[in-house]
Amino acid sequence: MIGIIAVLLGLLFPTLASAWAAARMVNCASNMRQVGQALFMYAKDNGGWLIPVMNDETEAGGVRGFGTNVDPKERWPVKVFKFPLPNPETDNPADYCPKVLTCPADDQPNDGHTYALNNPPAAHHCKQGSSDFNGLKVSDVVLAAEKITSANDYYLEPENGDFDNALALYRHGVHRGSNYLFFDGHVSRAFPNDIRRGIDPWGNTP
Repeated sequence: MIGIIAVLLGLLFPTLASAWAAARMVNCASNMRQVGQALFMYAKDNGGWLIPVMNDETEAGGVRGFGTNVDPKERWPVKVFKFPLPNPETDNPADYCPKVLTCPADDQPNDGHTYALNNPPAAHHCKQGSSDFNGLKVSDVVLAAEKITSANDYYLEPENGDFDNALALYRHGVHRGSNYLFFDGHVSRAFPNDIRRGIDPWGNTP
């Protein structure tokens, strides 16, 4: 009897594991849609900028993101989302990231967030309603993606190697790839070869 139970459990566990992985991927996509909604609301109050940036003539495109270069309370999650902030203030970046920024399949991501914004569209001053993406459709251009757990990036800079070093290319498994939020607001999963140009339509990705 024990042997039969062991065999049945051996057959059942892979099926359950696959179902759990699929559920995490679906929940992740739901989180990313909420991120997209928040970014579109932010754009309405900020001149159409879907990706929060500040002026900086020393950076590509004359803009710089609100990432690790500023205090945690000044980073883009606080600018985009309305949620209770720690009182008193802390130095822990995770305290300034709402839970929706964490993928269920990402266990304790650095700085409390899974999702990072895609820098190339911001460097090329692409805003809500933009259509000039070097020949790509707006629905093919990545707005946000999943970073690897150990990375602390708030913005992905593929020209600096982030495609290979910071992107979680197979967050949901080798047969599912990862979820991506696109510039038109939709979310879908994709594999590395399918998404490379959408990450950097201007062709600066190594």
